Amino acid sequence: MDFYQLSYFRKVARTRSISRAAEELFITQPAVSKQMRALEEELGERLFDRIGKKIFLTKTGEVLLAHAEKILRAIAEAKTAVRDLSGECAGELVIGTSDHISLHRLPNILKAYITAFPKVDLKLRCHRSETVIEMVSKNLVDLGVVTLPGIAPNLRSKVIWEDPMSLVFPKGHPLASLEKITVHDIAALGMILPEAGTTTRRKIDAAFEKKRLPLKVSMEVAYIETIKGLVKAGLGISILPDKAVEQETKAGGLVKASIQGVSFSRELGVAYLKDKFLSRPAVEFMKLLERKQDSPAGISSL
Repeated sequence: MDFYQLSYFRKVARTRSISRAAEELFITQPAVSKQMRALEEELGERLFDRIGKKIFLTKTGEVLLAHAEKILRAIAEAKTAVRDLSGECAGELVIGTSDHISLHRLPNILKAYITAFPKVDLKLRCHRSETVIEMVSKNLVDLGVVTLPGIAPNLRSKVIWEDPMSLVFPKGHPLASLEKITVHDIAALGMILPEAGTTTRRKIDAAFEKKRLPLKVSMEVAYIETIKGLVKAGLGISILPDKAVEQETKAGGLVKASIQGVSFSRELGVAYLKDKFLSRPAVEFMKLLERKQDSPAGISSL
């Protein structure tokens, strides 16, 4: 059993396909198949079940994958630790984040980081916070800059920003004529909200449940920027981060309002694996995050 066999095995396990794994590894399919057979022969156990065109891990395969992940991570961290001894901040840094954070919180920070550390190969992966947290757990990204909490027990996290949210509706909406808006005023109106199960949605649902009022949800949408566009088009109202609608409310296209007796806020921050060795590029990025947490985002739209 060697490094390459474990690396190939992990790729096959993740892609569930010999051909796809070979394609991503830039080697031939027979070469991958040969290494998987050799690994199974050495262990004396079958690692995969083949059902149709898909490959699934056996129980033995699942156990080996858990150890392979640790071994490969340790090798990568050893290389990083040796490289960091050079005193130069260089190498790859992969950050997972959400559309909202990437647009409204990170631009100035990313610019400052790239300027300070030009030899770092910085990569950004944008997904829902829940997806990013899963990617951090699987060591697919080095750091996740996400909505907190919702953090798995194998992760550490640090709050960087408070992210207040408000009721948002298009200019000319009947709600604009009300001096004070209550939950009763909006409970029967069609709302465009984040998907059920997300941290943001749970906070909104909890606020209405506390008032014993059901929400009328007309649409569930994964991304805040999409929700904002739909609200602006007059398709409903929503509860969105103040930072996300800053430009639109200043321009008058959207109206931001508070709801009497109810407040909404989220915590945004950074998450990483508890047992992961943080490279110098990752450490420097976290330092910059902490120093820049009150700085303006720089841009606020796509």
